[in-house]
Amino acid sequence: MMGAARDGRSLAREAYFLEFARDIAAVATMPLMVTGGIRRREIAQQVLDSGIAMVGIATALAIEPGLPRHWRLGRSPVPMLRPISWKNKPLAATAHMAAAKYQLTRLSRQRQPAPGVSPA
Repeated sequence: MMGAARDGRSLAREAYFLEFARDIAAVATMPLMVTGGIRRREIAQQVLDSGIAMVGIATALAIEPGLPRHWRLGRSPVPMLRPISWKNKPLAATAHMAAAKYQLTRLSRQRQPAPGVSPA
């Protein structure tokens, strides 16, 4: 995954492993979970409606820990980290993962997320 181009050109990019998971679900005997950039309730619902058992939203939760509560209340926040537009895709992907880890570390220390943190 490191170095893969990620962009917001379509909602489908949010659940970028869904097509692969559908292929596996055709032969798998165990429940499957799809992760990978899912931030919107509509996309999470599409994953579940496709027959996948679980949706992973770890990075979105690291940015907005109350996301499931918002969804239950009919709100639709779209948690996002600061965009990284570096030309070096592997470095940009690494910086994105570091920013997500930074959010998790803040939460583990009882601090609020800081999604606008510089990727550097």
